[in-house]
Amino acid sequence: MTGARAERFVVLNLRLLAASFAVVGVLFIAVPNGVLDVISDLGDEIGSFTTAPETVEKLWLALAFAYMVVITGICLVVQADVLRYRPLLLVLAAGKTASSLAALGFYVFDSDVFIYLLNFLVDGFLVGVSLLLWSVAGRIGAPAAPS
Repeated sequence: MTGARAERFVVLNLRLLAASFAVVGVLFIAVPNGVLDVISDLGDEIGSFTTAPETVEKLWLALAFAYMVVITGICLVVQADVLRYRPLLLVLAAGKTASSLAALGFYVFDSDVFIYLLNFLVDGFLVGVSLLLWSVAGRIGAPAAPS
């Protein structure tokens, strides 16, 4: 996939990611314990996990919301000019790597809370998505293969 098709692919996916990150950010700030309760219920359906602790420290909640705003912004900036802002996809991948590995650390070394494991898996997947989009974005200016 090269040229305009690659650009459309990257732009569409970044718009979907931006919308998803924005929705999750709003849910984090508006109903943090509701999010934890729903994910804990899902974990109970799958297996035996420790219930997620309630959100009592508003500083961490504010920082989580700010992170969602920043990654939403990264997606919106990059989709506006993919070639120019392509390196920001590596910043997105770095942020998602940090989030994924931190959640894994909490799961392994602190408590077997399902949302920690889920965050490790989802953000790990998003690292892959970010790197895939970065790779495809590198092919936007490439000449099309002869038919």
